[in-house]
Amino acid sequence: MKTLWQIAARDFTAWFRSPIGWWLAALVLCLDALQLHAVAIGTERRPSAAVLELFLLNAAVLTEVLVAFVALRLPIDEGHEAGALLLTSPVGEGSLVLGRFLGAFGYVAVVTLLSLHLPALILVNGKISFGHVATGYLGLLLVGAGGLAIASAAAAIARRPFGAALTTAGVLAGLELAHRLASIADLEHRPILRAIAPVFGRFTSFRQGLFQLSDVVFFVLLTYLGLRVATRALAGRREA
Repeated sequence: MKTLWQIAARDFTAWFRSPIGWWLAALVLCLDALQLHAVAIGTERRPSAAVLELFLLNAAVLTEVLVAFVALRLPIDEGHEAGALLLTSPVGEGSLVLGRFLGAFGYVAVVTLLSLHLPALILVNGKISFGHVATGYLGLLLVGAGGLAIASAAAAIARRPFGAALTTAGVLAGLELAHRLASIADLEHRPILRAIAPVFGRFTSFRQGLFQLSDVVFFVLLTYLGLRVATRALAGRREA
């Protein structure tokens, strides 16, 4: 257990020791601020709750984009000394995968929570519920966790940074596209297609300020399955 937290702490602090981590955080926060003013608030008159909903929706999409970039640093490359040491260390595959996941999730969580001041700007000319904000940000963290689990699996399978990032982006885009395809699919398939979309499907309740246990369970299961696939793939690489 100690080794797991050591891996998580090392990966987490590595993001803040690297200029890339700071630049990526700054970019996401700037885009969040821009989408709040240019899209969510915009020039149309909207109720404050509707502004917050649109902001949260766009923030969730940006969270998935952030996860795809974070996936660049998740692969363990046996061609480098650090990667070879990880693969040959006595640490179990589950601890290794979970430790790296927690380190990356810590970074994504910090970047996400740093944008908490943005919904407060809606209070300048409107009124929003703090419960709505809290529920929305819980959803953002769950979107990040589910996306990072997919990225962990992609990193274990693809092995290379750009392969992991592209695979992560492709899987997330495919899941979101399912929600769009639901409108033209057969009636019996529509609920399933809508249910597997993380942002445009399952995140809907969170951005509306509603806590739905079924949506929480979806993200927990998505995270578990992604980490499970990553663990199996890493075990296969060690045995090869």
